Amino acid sequence: MSWVTLAANYDGTPLVSDVSNEPRLLIRLVRGLDEAPEVRGVDTIIPGSAGRIARARVWDRRVIELGGLIMGTGTTDAEQLEDTRAALEELRVLFDPTRQPATLIITLEDGGTATITARPVNMVVGPDEVPQRREVSIELEAVDEDWVVTGPVS
Repeated sequence: MSWVTLAANYDGTPLVSDVSNEPRLLIRLVRGLDEAPEVRGVDTIIPGSAGRIARARVWDRRVIELGGLIMGTGTTDAEQLEDTRAALEELRVLFDPTRQPATLIITLEDGGTATITARPVNMVVGPDEVPQRREVSIELEAVDEDWVVTGPVS
């Protein structure tokens, strides 16, 4: 089953938003929901013997990636540029890698939600070929072992 994210929220801040019906943030989950976490542990290789001796593996790290667009709003280019910068600064503070972990909530296509506690690792902002529209990629690292998925809203 392929889950599509319709909305995302980190630490109570919506990552899909608009101002006066003009889109401002369109950030969605790119990876990390359906993928298995990275594990810690390695098998033992004995020189001269075929194969390996299997060793324990334990869950270690779940990488989550958010990605999308920041689009400055306003009626003039200057207002749009100013709003783009303001939105970038808001995201920079929200996804500061030195902050404490917070709750990430993803709304799924069936109306259900997937929730996990995660900490920001990195945020990369794309080139400013159109300064009022910027691409953003945000990497988080899960603190919880797995997502808590709840059913659709009736």
